[in-house]
Amino acid sequence: MVPIYLTIILLLPTSRVLSQEDAKHTETRLQRLEILLDRQQSINKELQTEISRLNLEITECTSMKAQKRQNPPNKVAFSTQLTTHLTGLGKHAAVIFDKVILDTTSSYNNGDGVFVVPIVGIYVFTWTVSIANGDWQTTELVVNGAPYAFTKVDTGDGSDYGSGTQTAVLKVRDLFVKITYIQYL
Repeated sequence: MVPIYLTIILLLPTSRVLSQEDAKHTETRLQRLEILLDRQQSINKELQTEISRLNLEITECTSMKAQKRQNPPNKVAFSTQLTTHLTGLGKHAAVIFDKVILDTTSSYNNGDGVFVVPIVGIYVFTWTVSIANGDWQTTELVVNGAPYAFTKVDTGDGSDYGSGTQTAVLKVRDLFVKITYIQYL
């Protein structure tokens, strides 16, 4: 019998030994990532709070709208006013009238500039646009997302101020109305 010798070589991966400098760099990166994570978690909490608030507001608005439809008012009137000079409006951006003078049915939303018709009827919408010298503006009355009536004011190259008024009469059942700014290029 011949002796057999068996040699086994076991190769194990070796882990890299971190130098003190590498360890400090890794610790610094870890601290920065923890700070960023904390910030992101804080932002997420704020956004969740805002989403909850907006969902509650939507629920309240939906409830108010349903209540209005069940108990429609006899008379609808609203009047709004723009108390500040608007600049930088984008094409077809809603003109949001910030001052509600009269709204017998709480149908105008000065958060988005939309008037929701509370009852079937004939409505008259009138709006006036005023501009400074050497300027021009075009606005439109938007009904259920489609342009319905327009007004354009142009002072030309003169030194006069300009204004223009438009009136639209609508027989409506269910609609959303807003005034938007049009920017023609």
